[in-house]
Amino acid sequence: MITNRTPVQVTLSNVSAPTGADAVGLYFSDGDPDMSRPLKWKWAVDSNPNYVKTGRATLNFNILNQRQDLAFFFFSNVSASTSFSNLTYVGRGSQNLTLANPNEPLHGHLSLTSDPTQMVVQWTTADTGTPVVMYGNSSSAWTSTVPALTKTYTASDFCGEPANTTGYVDPGMLHYATLSNLSYSTRYFYQYGDKSTGLSEVYSFLTAEPVGAASTVHFLAMADLGHTTLDSADEYDYDESDDVLNFDPEGTPERADDTIQMIIYDNEYQQGASRGTVNAMAADHTQNWTLTLLNGDVSYARGEQTMWDVFMDQFEVLATQAPVMLVAGNHERDFPNSGDRYGTNIDSGGECGVPFIERFDLPYDTSKPWWDDMGVKRNPLWYSFEQGPIHFLSFTTELDFSPGSPQYLFITDDLAAVNRSITPWVIVNLHRPIYTTSSSGGSLSSVTGVAADLRAALEDVFYKYQVDLTIAGHDHIYERTCPVYKKICQPNNGDGSAGGPVHLVVGNAGYELSWFANPSPPNYWDKIVLEHGYSRCTANQTTLTCESISSVTGKSLDEWALSKPMDWTPAGVKNMTAAAASFNTIYDPMGNVVEIFGLPGANYTAVFGPVYKAFVSSTDNSIGEATITQLTANSSMTHVLERAVNGNLGTGTADTMVDVWGVLQPAFSVLMSLINSNSVPSSVLQSAEATIIPMFEKVGQVAAAYNNSSGLWYESNRTSTAGSTSMPPAAATAGK
Repeated sequence: MITNRTPVQVTLSNVSAPTGADAVGLYFSDGDPDMSRPLKWKWAVDSNPNYVKTGRATLNFNILNQRQDLAFFFFSNVSASTSFSNLTYVGRGSQNLTLANPNEPLHGHLSLTSDPTQMVVQWTTADTGTPVVMYGNSSSAWTSTVPALTKTYTASDFCGEPANTTGYVDPGMLHYATLSNLSYSTRYFYQYGDKSTGLSEVYSFLTAEPVGAASTVHFLAMADLGHTTLDSADEYDYDESDDVLNFDPEGTPERADDTIQMIIYDNEYQQGASRGTVNAMAADHTQNWTLTLLNGDVSYARGEQTMWDVFMDQFEVLATQAPVMLVAGNHERDFPNSGDRYGTNIDSGGECGVPFIERFDLPYDTSKPWWDDMGVKRNPLWYSFEQGPIHFLSFTTELDFSPGSPQYLFITDDLAAVNRSITPWVIVNLHRPIYTTSSSGGSLSSVTGVAADLRAALEDVFYKYQVDLTIAGHDHIYERTCPVYKKICQPNNGDGSAGGPVHLVVGNAGYELSWFANPSPPNYWDKIVLEHGYSRCTANQTTLTCESISSVTGKSLDEWALSKPMDWTPAGVKNMTAAAASFNTIYDPMGNVVEIFGLPGANYTAVFGPVYKAFVSSTDNSIGEATITQLTANSSMTHVLERAVNGNLGTGTADTMVDVWGVLQPAFSVLMSLINSNSVPSSVLQSAEATIIPMFEKVGQVAAAYNNSSGLWYESNRTSTAGSTSMPPAAATAGK
């Protein structure tokens, strides 16, 4: 009988005509390979390098309770063209995996309402039943019981494939109960489920201090988290199926090519660092945290609904300790003809925000719907709430934020109504950043393009209403600006408070690191670090402090503070013309082409096309063979990076800059040898010399200094930033 996280061993023996692409896939017991994906799978050869000779292998799985009985299917010689289908299906395991309790209450998580004396408890089971939450101030005696409401979603609720076809998995019943009239600064113990079919273990949370300037609040922040299987199994990603299913053996040119393309062009499999980050945050007891922020790109399910089960199981250890407040990112919301801002992105895999909205109960004002460009009535994905001395405003960069749009009007109205004598600090949560070091450009949805649009629409608004901090993601990196306006670091106000907002990017939680950062960042950046981790912050009436923590090593990556006097009051509408008067004379926007325009992906293709050809060339295989030898000898390539960025090690393994360079350095060497032998066209050489070569050289520098600097990409020479105070920097830095 299977309960959640049950270890199961599968043995293959006497396989006839074994191949290097044989696999064991996990399916629902009534599954049809032609109609559905495997929930996950393992390659037989991964467990036994001699499998092709012996036909024997032993595979270890960890089985989650996904509310239906399961079975293992065996497939022979899987490829991108045949996939997992009845063409490759051979047979199934000798017995099904029967669930002990499909209604085991799982996926527990908390959230806030607009009322600071309330807490929402949410969880999942197979059936509706009679769901309740029991809670009190002691784990041994419940003083209150609250019935829960139930909702779900079906394939017909989605807007496209694969979410509404082969990627669909029944999500079960989603229960949510609101606990009311909670006391401030009080620890509550709680348990949820159905008394007749099963209850969860006992959890606890600490309520925040009262909303007000005299209170103190401690919170955690991250973005771009994702998930990874617990047992190192692979998952199907429709957008990456060619890479996943064309299984090239170790030591071949094709495998080297696959690995280098994976790191250069980004990948969307699993997020290897995510489990380590979640576990590190859950174990962080340096303060009594009363809030977690997750600012977009939550699970990276992208239409493959089984991945939501994996994510929610992984997230439970953190999300049951304190409420989680989220914003929708591109991988939750974007899909053609669904009303998003970009129109052509397939980033959500047809989900269009449905699982995000239904799984996370957030305080949207549903009394004020909006109509998209196709005339479809939709509920808002923006809201605000308060905790301690902070007013939080959360909005999505995936919907229209231009002046006059419903979302823009909400932002301006909300900021105008904040009583700064009660909440002196204002923090804005969003997914795509308003300032970025990314080199991604060339399209409406590119990182640099959206950042420019955000500044055009909202930078004056944030400056006018004296927003203190924005927290974003999307760039898989940690980065922090000085207090800035119009790309100019602003001096302190007369009372010592910051002269502009600080913009923080915390997209380093789980997804593969965005190593393609600007090699020469503009000087309004204070700190840039490529290392997986999260941020922890504390605010009281006069001080807001934040520290970035590596979830790989536990080291502090950055620490900084903003301050205000005890009697601080807003200065009123600022003279924005005067604040930006020096912009054209001090800052040369054409002096940093990467910052302004970014680098289209086509440039990477043009530059590295000759490299790929060199790997697999039949006429000159010497370069390819030498590179393969170097990559194979580099364990960070074959056993850390390749699997860590896909999550295949299953224990929270992260890709560091050392691992990134382990793959890039051989490719870079091939590129430079081709350039030096005049084998690269002049047009390609121009792109390479302008940006790509300096970028790769910077990656190498950061990797070389990793043991001392933990992925430090850039640090300004300001020991005290304009309007904020940086804590003492690390003893050794890279690329300073």
